[in-house]
Amino acid sequence: MPRRTTRLAALAAVAALSLPTVAHAEPAPGDSGAGDPYFPGYGNGGYDVARYLLRLDYGVVTKRIKGDATIKATATQDLSRFNLDLELAARSVTVDGVAATFSQSGRELVVTPATPIDNGDPFKVRVQYAGKPAQASSSTNLGGWFLTSDGAIAAGEPEVASVWFPSNDHPSDKATFDLYVTTKATKKVISNGELRGVKKLGAKKRWHWVSPEPMTTYLATVVIGDYQISRGRTAKGVPWLNAVTNRISKGQRKAAVLSLKKTPAIVDFFTRRFGPYPFSTAGGIIGNASFPFSLENQTRPIYSKVFFGSGAAGVNTEVVAHELAHMWWGDSVSVAQWRDIWLNEGFATWSSWLWAQRQRGVTLNGIFESYYSYYRTDGGFWRLSIADPGPDRLFDWAVYDRGAMAMQALRNKVGAATHDKILRIWARQHRHGNASLAQFEALAQRKTSKDLTVFFDEWLHQTNRPLPSKALGFPASMLGRTAPTAPLPDGLAERLRAARPHA
Repeated sequence: MPRRTTRLAALAAVAALSLPTVAHAEPAPGDSGAGDPYFPGYGNGGYDVARYLLRLDYGVVTKRIKGDATIKATATQDLSRFNLDLELAARSVTVDGVAATFSQSGRELVVTPATPIDNGDPFKVRVQYAGKPAQASSSTNLGGWFLTSDGAIAAGEPEVASVWFPSNDHPSDKATFDLYVTTKATKKVISNGELRGVKKLGAKKRWHWVSPEPMTTYLATVVIGDYQISRGRTAKGVPWLNAVTNRISKGQRKAAVLSLKKTPAIVDFFTRRFGPYPFSTAGGIIGNASFPFSLENQTRPIYSKVFFGSGAAGVNTEVVAHELAHMWWGDSVSVAQWRDIWLNEGFATWSSWLWAQRQRGVTLNGIFESYYSYYRTDGGFWRLSIADPGPDRLFDWAVYDRGAMAMQALRNKVGAATHDKILRIWARQHRHGNASLAQFEALAQRKTSKDLTVFFDEWLHQTNRPLPSKALGFPASMLGRTAPTAPLPDGLAERLRAARPHA
């Protein structure tokens, strides 16, 4: 028996010696950015996040967050250390349950685990932190953590996450979310995805929201305050949840509610046009805020009160259509880099034209002609390359309106049936992923026998006004015309312009 044991041990040793060794590079720090030329400090390198588990306690009076975040990720290199984006003060950090050393500077939380992480290995980092997010110095272009008379709203683009939770804050790293928010029992908490439960905890309540589909960090939101919540299903069976602030005038509330009530119909309308709705739930939030934008937060866009007038005359379904179109264009199919923003905003603006055509009986080319006429002599509008608008003009009107004109011109160029096919393929191929403008141009070219090189160059890349021609997809009614076309009837142009979600 001892002899057999010795022989087996020897064989095992020989076998072990004959096994190939796995080579690892020398562990190195992950990059402090995701490689986006517009925003070099946004996001981080060296790992890929799969899931955020966030536990927040928010004091409505103190305006302070106590946070406990667990982030499940996989290393994409041999990591000696890595960064997270967080502007609140970290109190403790562990990696796989072992205390890690850390430091903070600006929006960067630098974490050094007790032992390096091998490329391909999953790991969990837990960060306990606290602070007042409204005082965080985020460099976000638009939005942040807004204090309201009854609570708070987190909304912003291209970044906002770093002011309220640690993250890899760039669209290229999507993850699922599990969010618990504890706050004053009299307040409602609304977020993305599915409401899984509300638990009474003395003078507080804990709200549990789950986003089962991958989401980019800037689309994550939390809204705290006095809200009325309603629920239902669309005709096609998609569950929806809407929330409307109680802090709104009677007349404006009527307009806002009537607008938001179109959510189920718009979701089903776009489902018929673009393919299956990408998420497990839909809805919207009329926030207690008057900031100059609405935002396509995944599954539950936030609409500022400024987008609605008073009574039936103040209804604005175009902004609802724009934000819901983003569920396909921007939320499910997200940009690879921020320079690709036309894929979000040009697509969504054109989609709101589709809804306007259905609701008001105008034609897509009629809307196209009206906008081209409006901007015809605006040199600054045409001098922007919407394929590369730059970080300071990311939300320029040209990105939206020239972008939408480009989409309609493409429809005229390749034909409606081919255009419909391109959009459905685009939504299906990149569902819950990221994509670039170059990929869209390539897809469109594959689906038509017509050369689109000059077309895309003129509409998206050049800094001049495309001149009416059949080659550039202008409607026949505009060819050879020198005088501006007539404005749209019944003030539709003004309504559509008011639907612009970003200032």
